[in-house]
Amino acid sequence: MAKTGLILEGGGMRGSYTAGVLDAFLSMGIHMEDIIGVSAGAANAISYVSNQYGRNLEIYNTCINNKYLSFWNFLTTGSFFGMRYVFYEVTRNIIPFDYDAFKASPKKLTIVATNLKDGRPFYQQLHDLEDEADMKYLCATAAIPMASTIVQVDGHKLMDGGASDSVPIEYSLKKGNRKNVIVLTRNAGFEHHKSKMGWYAYLRYPAHRDFARTVANRYQYYNESIRIAEQEETDGNAFIIRPTKPIIAGRMEKDPQKLSAQHQAGYEDAMAQKERLLAFLSDSENVTIEKI
Repeated sequence: MAKTGLILEGGGMRGSYTAGVLDAFLSMGIHMEDIIGVSAGAANAISYVSNQYGRNLEIYNTCINNKYLSFWNFLTTGSFFGMRYVFYEVTRNIIPFDYDAFKASPKKLTIVATNLKDGRPFYQQLHDLEDEADMKYLCATAAIPMASTIVQVDGHKLMDGGASDSVPIEYSLKKGNRKNVIVLTRNAGFEHHKSKMGWYAYLRYPAHRDFARTVANRYQYYNESIRIAEQEETDGNAFIIRPTKPIIAGRMEKDPQKLSAQHQAGYEDAMAQKERLLAFLSDSENVTIEKI
C-alpha cells in the first residue's frame, strides 16, 4: 500500500478547470486524504474536503462582479481581488460553506504560501476555517504578488504559494507520498518564460529582496516542478490531469460562459480517465473509493 497525495495547482480563474476535476472525483466517489493546494487550487479544495459538489462552480459564477475582481478594489484596498468578499461574505452568507464537515473530514488540506522573510515556500495544514488564523492562511495562498496585499498571520508575512512552489511535487514526495495525483491548469507543453517585468518585483518589495528574487525567478521553479512531475508520471508514480483542450478562461476571467465551459472541461477530462485513475489509486492506503 502506498501513500498518495493530491496536488492542486493554482491559476486564478483558470481554477474553474480544477473545480470540474474535483466535482468529477466526488461523482466517482474518490476521496483523497492528503491534499496540497496552491492559491486557487487550495480555494477549490475546501469544497472537496467538505463534500460540497457543485459549490465551486456556483462561486465562480457568482464572483464575476466588481466586489471580487476590479481596479476599484486595487485603488481602495491595494488588491485587485476582494479577499474578504469571497472568503468571508460569500463563504458565510451567499454560498454557505459546511465548516463542520470540513473540520470532521478525514481529508486534510495543506496550503502553500510564500514567506516574504526569505522567499521560500511556506506550508500550513488547515484544521478549522471558522478559526481566523486558518482563514488567513487560506487568503495568503491566493494573495498574488503585485495584485494583492500581504497577509500577516501568526507573525508571518505571506503571499501566493505560486511564486515559490506552484506544483509542490517535491514537498509531497518528502511528506512520504510515493504516488501523486496532480491537477494542472495549463495544457501539456506549456512553459513559463522569464518575465521582462521581473525587475518590478524588486521595486514593489524593496524591503523583501529574497521574496522579490523568488517572484522574478518563478518561471524556473515552475518549469522544474513540471519536469519532476512528468518524470514521476513516466516512472508510474504520478497521474497528471490537465486540460486536453486549449485554456479559454484566463487568470482574471469574468465571462460566466467561459468559466462554466472550463469547469465542464475539467469534469470531462477526469471522467474520461476514470478507469485508469481508479486503477492508479487502487493500492493507496489513504484514499477511499466509494461505490456510487
